Amino acid sequence: MEGLLLRLIVVTPRYPVWVRYLLTLGLVGITSTAKLLLFDALDSHPLLLFVPAVFLASVIFDHGSGVLATVASAVIAAAYFLPSPPTLAIVPLTVFLITGLVIAAVTETLRETLVKLSQAKSDGDVLLQELAHRTRNDLATIISLLRLQARSDSNPAVQAAIASAVARVEVVAKVHDRLRVADSDLVDLAPYVERLCGSLADFHRGVRPIAIRVHCDSISVKSSQAGSIGLIVNELVTNAFKHAFPEGRTGTVEVNIRGMDGKVMITVRDDGIGCPDEAKSGLGTRLINLLTGQMNGSMTRAPMPRGCEVQVVVSVDS
Repeated sequence: MEGLLLRLIVVTPRYPVWVRYLLTLGLVGITSTAKLLLFDALDSHPLLLFVPAVFLASVIFDHGSGVLATVASAVIAAAYFLPSPPTLAIVPLTVFLITGLVIAAVTETLRETLVKLSQAKSDGDVLLQELAHRTRNDLATIISLLRLQARSDSNPAVQAAIASAVARVEVVAKVHDRLRVADSDLVDLAPYVERLCGSLADFHRGVRPIAIRVHCDSISVKSSQAGSIGLIVNELVTNAFKHAFPEGRTGTVEVNIRGMDGKVMITVRDDGIGCPDEAKSGLGTRLINLLTGQMNGSMTRAPMPRGCEVQVVVSVDS
């Protein structure tokens, strides 16, 4: 019921004044006919049936139509339905006129407020789109500068560090790409993670025949949480490519992401040389621990008969 009223108030087209007033008088006329048909049932309250007519005229059309419906209803009621002598009708007519004018005024105020809110929402959407566009451009500029810096330095260690930084920035950029095609601040993890892992595989494996398989449940999370999950996946997959397949080994990296009871479980499994005896506390591992801690999660590493499995469980907003 509330949705129907809001739709009538906001969406009803603005007819010409004479059309609105003519339809308003027609609405009052229909109400008068109904009053005649129900005369015995509403004999003690002759003005009661006119209140819905005033309300509908105010909602469907505008403030002026509500005022016209109030005056026309009062005139018809005084001429045909109110008891004699006229002095007995002064009090109910006064109450009815005040009620009708208040209904018309309140409805018009509500209409103007809804129109302003709708316009503010439209302006806000435009500003958010502009901000997202500028953010994507800024991220693209940062990526270009980092790649330019990598090409200008002949030190392989520096180039590798810059390449890792580029990959992390691209994770954030992909979140903004997903937001661009979405209608809200929520990001569907499945296409986002699949695209991210595809880019990582192309970047890290080079000419090595290393396959990556991705399975992700249909999970929608906030953009900030999607970025954190993307960074975790980026570091886990990067570590698998770098350390599980030395000396040109072939193999497979599997990424499995499942949602359960307000949590997201990220599992990255490879069939490489196995888990190291002691995990190195590099930048990637520290980043995973930081993001996992921020999302009230945990990380475990387990050796497999062939390869290594790392599992990260994080909490997400419902």
